[in-house]
Amino acid sequence: MNITVINGTEIKGCTFAMKEIFLHTLGDGHNVIEYFCPRDCPVFCNGCKACFFEDISVCPHSEYTVPIWESILAADLLVFTSPTYVFHVTAQMKALLDHYGTKWMAHSPEKPMFSKQAVIITNAIGQGMGKTAKDIKDSLDFWGVARTYVIKQGLFSADWDEVSDKRKAKIRNKCERFKFKQNVQPRFKIKFFFFIMKMSQKMINKNLSGPTKDYKHWQENGWLDGKKPWRNRR
Repeated sequence: MNITVINGTEIKGCTFAMKEIFLHTLGDGHNVIEYFCPRDCPVFCNGCKACFFEDISVCPHSEYTVPIWESILAADLLVFTSPTYVFHVTAQMKALLDHYGTKWMAHSPEKPMFSKQAVIITNAIGQGMGKTAKDIKDSLDFWGVARTYVIKQGLFSADWDEVSDKRKAKIRNKCERFKFKQNVQPRFKIKFFFFIMKMSQKMINKNLSGPTKDYKHWQENGWLDGKKPWRNRR
């Protein structure tokens, strides 16, 4: 299995330890590619909109964003990790996700995303983990990721060595519950988003003098004519 891991911090602390436990529960033999923010994407999106008018290949930060996106597309399983910073995801993770706005379903989603599974791993000393996970899950949902799972745990400590054995055991149990499935179907929410965006593309195009880049993308994939980006059940 190809696994792409995106870490929202370079610090190898509690979040890193949780991620290591998760990867260990998956067993050996997997191809794991790992990125750390901000090291592997040390720039903020500057709002030039080049990706919306053309593609991320013309992004001024393409030396960082394109390899990561290609790794995301090639992965069977995506793992996103971030500690909770002031009730939200780390700024460096948000900076990376901002670069892929053009891949949202409202614009030019990628067909492979609709058959992928993802895991979000987060923790906090106390509260805020739900909002942190949502910051990442919003992008995963609108990319079209079929299934997303969240592993979160309040640690009541910022030092992994001081986290109680009981809480570490809870983390292991949560990680072991994840079972990778073959040929997953997108959940209802993802399919609903897709059909709403399809109707939006048709409506927007009626009011313009010519088709937009996004409309052409949907048209070329046959999605405006009834095709779907996910596998049909047999």
